Amino acid sequence: MSVSIGSLAAMLLALAAGVLASAAPARAATEITGTVVHVIDGDSVSFVPATGGEPIAVRLHGIDAPEICQPWGPQARDALAEHVRGHTLRLVVQGRDEHGRTLGRLLRGDLDIGERLVRDGHAWSYRYKHDRGPFVAQERMAQALKRGLHADASALMPREFRRRHGPCQGAVQGPVTPVTAGAAPATLAATAPRAATTTTGTVLSLRSDARRCDGRTQCSQMTSCEEATWFLRHCPGTQMDGDGDGIPCERQWCAR
Repeated sequence: MSVSIGSLAAMLLALAAGVLASAAPARAATEITGTVVHVIDGDSVSFVPATGGEPIAVRLHGIDAPEICQPWGPQARDALAEHVRGHTLRLVVQGRDEHGRTLGRLLRGDLDIGERLVRDGHAWSYRYKHDRGPFVAQERMAQALKRGLHADASALMPREFRRRHGPCQGAVQGPVTPVTAGAAPATLAATAPRAATTTTGTVLSLRSDARRCDGRTQCSQMTSCEEATWFLRHCPGTQMDGDGDGIPCERQWCAR
């Protein structure tokens, strides 16, 4: 078979273009530095860029936390608040979810906060069809150790909870109005569906919220190692350090 010089040159150019295209680096994900000003539930926050502008409604990528009106929903929200309160964070944008919120990873230094929430038993690895999500190994470890929500063998994934009971009434799907100086924190009364035993939820404003001793004394009442350590050091009557080594809840939250 004969091939003309022109055709051969065109083939070589096409091949070279394909090699260059395959060698080109993937487009970098958008990364935004800023702070969280509201925590809506265990996987949703309001994020303000360091450069200013309107708050961004963010859904954490790769995790699925309990609904705010289902068991462990408020604890999951509080655990997320513990990780973001007072920190400058990096938001790595992954796209948008079905509600129009920004879908992204929240990073505090090298810590992926979504991954940590799953590892500590505050959320599941997000499922999609046959994909068990990016943090299934962390989820299985949390289940084995009965951490957080996994202490309850009957805990329902949010999708199943919504199927049985419907969505939480008044659930927030968009940006939350930021709290300005002198204003009262925004709140959300999340009414529990009928036939579900739940706890009322509140959107946390991190601009004015502060940790305080509130009567909790045991590991089962904590939501993270950081919280347990703070309570041990600052609050009277705690029962979380049986061996007296200064490290609380070693079998649940502060395992080495």
